[in-house]
Amino acid sequence: MKNIFALAIFAALVTVCQAEVDPNAANSVNIDHNNPKLNTPLLFVKRHNYVGLHIYDTFYKWRPGGGIYVLENPADSPENHKIRAVIDPSTTETLGEGMYSHPDLSWDAKKLLFCFKKSPNDGTSIYEIGVDGKGLREITDCNSNFCNQYKGVGKGNHDVMPAYLPDGRIVFTSTRYSGLVPCANNGVNILHVMNADGTNIHPISVNNVNEFDPSILPDGRILFGRWEYIDKNALTIQSAWTVFPDGTNETALFANNLVFPEATLQLKPVPNAPHLVCATFAKHNAPPRGSIAMFDIRKGKNDTDAIVNFEHQNLPTTDVGESCDPYPLSENLVIYSGQAAKGQKNAIMFVNRDGKKTALLADLNIDLHNPIPIEPRTIPPTLVDQTKPKEITGDFFVQDVYAGMPDVKRGTIKWLRVIEETSRISPSPGPTILNQTFLVSAALAFSSKNYLGVVPVEKDGSAYFTVPSGKAVYFQLLDENYKLVRSMRTFVQAANGTTRSCFGCHEYTPPTKETARKGTGTARKLQPESWGSGFIDYPSMIQPILNKNCVNCHGGETGIASGLDLTGGWTEYFNNSYENLVSRREVIYTAPLIGGIDCMNGTAHWSSQIFNAYQHGSGKSPLANILITGHENRLPKLTKEERELMLAWIDSNGLYYGTWNYTKHGYVIPRWQKLKSDLIGVMKGSGCVQCHGDEKGNIRRFEPDWINLERPELSRILRAPLKIDRAKNTSEGFGLEFCRAGKVDQNWQRLRMVTNSSYAHQVLALERFSKQTWRNWDKDTQKTGEPITTFTSIADPNYQKMLQLIEVARRDILEKPRIDMPEAVSVGGQFRQIIPTPLPDKNINFTAQIDQNSNVILQWEHSANTYGLTFNVFRNDKLIAQTTAFQFLDKEPETGINKYSLVLENNGKINKPQRIEITVPTKTTITATSQY
Repeated sequence: MKNIFALAIFAALVTVCQAEVDPNAANSVNIDHNNPKLNTPLLFVKRHNYVGLHIYDTFYKWRPGGGIYVLENPADSPENHKIRAVIDPSTTETLGEGMYSHPDLSWDAKKLLFCFKKSPNDGTSIYEIGVDGKGLREITDCNSNFCNQYKGVGKGNHDVMPAYLPDGRIVFTSTRYSGLVPCANNGVNILHVMNADGTNIHPISVNNVNEFDPSILPDGRILFGRWEYIDKNALTIQSAWTVFPDGTNETALFANNLVFPEATLQLKPVPNAPHLVCATFAKHNAPPRGSIAMFDIRKGKNDTDAIVNFEHQNLPTTDVGESCDPYPLSENLVIYSGQAAKGQKNAIMFVNRDGKKTALLADLNIDLHNPIPIEPRTIPPTLVDQTKPKEITGDFFVQDVYAGMPDVKRGTIKWLRVIEETSRISPSPGPTILNQTFLVSAALAFSSKNYLGVVPVEKDGSAYFTVPSGKAVYFQLLDENYKLVRSMRTFVQAANGTTRSCFGCHEYTPPTKETARKGTGTARKLQPESWGSGFIDYPSMIQPILNKNCVNCHGGETGIASGLDLTGGWTEYFNNSYENLVSRREVIYTAPLIGGIDCMNGTAHWSSQIFNAYQHGSGKSPLANILITGHENRLPKLTKEERELMLAWIDSNGLYYGTWNYTKHGYVIPRWQKLKSDLIGVMKGSGCVQCHGDEKGNIRRFEPDWINLERPELSRILRAPLKIDRAKNTSEGFGLEFCRAGKVDQNWQRLRMVTNSSYAHQVLALERFSKQTWRNWDKDTQKTGEPITTFTSIADPNYQKMLQLIEVARRDILEKPRIDMPEAVSVGGQFRQIIPTPLPDKNINFTAQIDQNSNVILQWEHSANTYGLTFNVFRNDKLIAQTTAFQFLDKEPETGINKYSLVLENNGKINKPQRIEITVPTKTTITATSQY
């Protein structure tokens, strides 16, 4: 039986559980808030301020100088201050010149943890030393090998932000697992725990982006900042969370759906006020400095009335400034690092609740940081470890999925889906596009998603199920048609050997006092959906469904019904059908056809909100309704598996590339802009400027689906002005006669991924973004006048010029194909596996076939059971490939019988080979495959 704990019960601890307070703590400061004096020695750090772009990559920077010091008599006047070095280049026990940072004082105030970086390309390691400057010891060595080879920007592995746990162990954040930030390609540092001597280092978080500044609450929980953006923007959600030291019960504490402050950093509990937390409110694209504030966790988790901003009394969510490293002395007074006057070095300061600031200590040559009064503190209780480290799964028990959704009729939710948000460790194959260093979507989802499976929801609304450990997972609720009712848009983990219980999937208010109950019976195993499990890749899995069921009407040879092109013609980044389905149409912050949530930073006011039932995804998607109703009997060949796969793709929030696989050529068509420019030149020579040109004769509106690089003759730019061949002679082209007389609105677009042709990185009010009225497709050409047929036949010289430009571009592009193009040589991408995917206990599907060029196409099962494994491919007992992709194109098979073997591998373990043979024929003969 797994250990069981209840979310709501433990979340309530912060308001009811207080450790005994040290009776001497109140004497550490003279509580005259207008003229405070500290009556105990003060630990602090001399170091230069971080200068850079982000709050989360400070450990890559190099600004050496300073050390760790003690101000022995802070209550005396500045001229009498006595400062002693604990460790710097001049002390007896020293690490020399470098960067000293992140001190944390032991509970008995006799020793401290700190971080040190020796050179620009070194890692950052954790050390301990006595407050008296003796007993220096290294705890971690970040210049040794770690779990994964780091493939991001910056140098070194980094252990940072340590804090003493009540039992003597240490919590810290580390980049050891080498995940990469999706929007910047920096290393991801997440919570880890280790013994006091540096042994038994292990992560207690599964985040795919960074975490910040762990400290300990009076009840023993870890308080920390957590960044996340599962179908949210990449900028604004760095909020306050808590977690147990064993990694269980991670719980949002404050601001997980607030746009401002963008980040809550350097969180600390407030002495004698367990309902208050002190923080630095900071910008994301800035150094980790801003404004000092407190928030009251007895109020709503996203209630700005809970905030008191010490520096901006009337603007509580303000997150700008030069202040940082707050250490609350009481609910009315904070000591921190800040500027006494604009432009000066950061000094040690006091600020009270009324905003009055008092300087304590300054240095003209270097900034001062991390003030910590040197006094013993009461040790919080040690929370018992609930996990069983040898187990690789955990259970969840949701008591009632309808909790928090009173408008959803009971009995209508049939399934609970579990999805993993994966963390990339593969390198980026190209430049940053749409704020993604590895392009996966049109500013919608930011990471590959691993569909782990579904479980039925019981009649009483409960769900009890088992999930693999070591994964960042979130849940989706589905109705009987597999339409999305609601999605979490945050993540949890299945801690090893535990059962996590909650009242419902959407707990946004302060903790409830309901009594948690345990799941009865045996937890259900996740089962594949009708289409399977694992990743969903649009080009290889969704486009074939559209080709089979939709393209005949929408973009194929017979026309482009409703102006909706669903062909797979490649665009600069994606393809025609994808860009049509994820187009923003009227407003920029939603993709209406799929109910998609725009996750551009600028539209954070939309994506950060809490969505209720049926407000996004397939629950709101017109495309989903068409798939379910059959589109007025226009989809007779659409299978249940295809329909439910399409719905599941919609609920990925519009991923295009479903995996981290890539080619060495990247994901951008490099000559796209030149092709576009050349085609506009031919348009001008064809007289199109009369309608398409602005007052200066420039053609500014050019939509990506005007070009079809997969089948050039289906390009809209060729078909729209081409006379319809009444005899249906396909050799004469595929004319549409779409063009009509009249000026084209240069500012109106059918297809929009971003606003004003650029990605908005900073948050804007939604009304700042342009809007347009969507124009329903006019089926009656008489309403808009007679067609203009610029091309009376395909023999027109300008038609031929355009066609040739597109055909030449196609040939050039296919010589260096990206991953969604034919004969692309895939580089298998990898994602972080804290607990490696176990090898399947039975054979997987393994097939071979021969293409028209006598190449052998090997394919094998892609599912949640195989995603993350490495596949070794042998031909006639010779290793010819090692990949994490799910297929391999053998371009050099031998003539005659070829015997292939597939060996699965992960974390040094391999399974027995699976074998298949195929006869490679002459160009005119193909022999079917057989297993042996």
